[in-house]
Amino acid sequence: MAFSMQCNNLKCGKLQEPYYDPETDKAFCSICEKEMTNITHFIKLQLKNNKQYKPKKQVPFGVKCNKCKSTDQPILNKEEVVCKSCNTPLSVSLVFKRMLQEQLKKIGKPIDEDVK
Repeated sequence: MAFSMQCNNLKCGKLQEPYYDPETDKAFCSICEKEMTNITHFIKLQLKNNKQYKPKKQVPFGVKCNKCKSTDQPILNKEEVVCKSCNTPLSVSLVFKRMLQEQLKKIGKPIDEDVK
């Protein structure tokens, strides 16, 4: 059973099931998505035990870069699929690379000609 509590943000104040972000050690409202302040260590432990973690956002066509370790949607640089963060060419299979090229063009991502 999930742990419920009232959001302590002034504009929200609703009863909800908060979630915990283990990377930042903070609790967030599941309705307004803002950080909940004055959360005790005990409540954070309850959220951890109940596995009420912050949901990870899915990135469409997201690829993890081997160099900078970020997971993001790549960009095109003269038909080369490169990491959005560090502009390093991504090491993906030829079939996946072609699919990414087609999909990135289809969704209207700008093709950066002058990225180095």
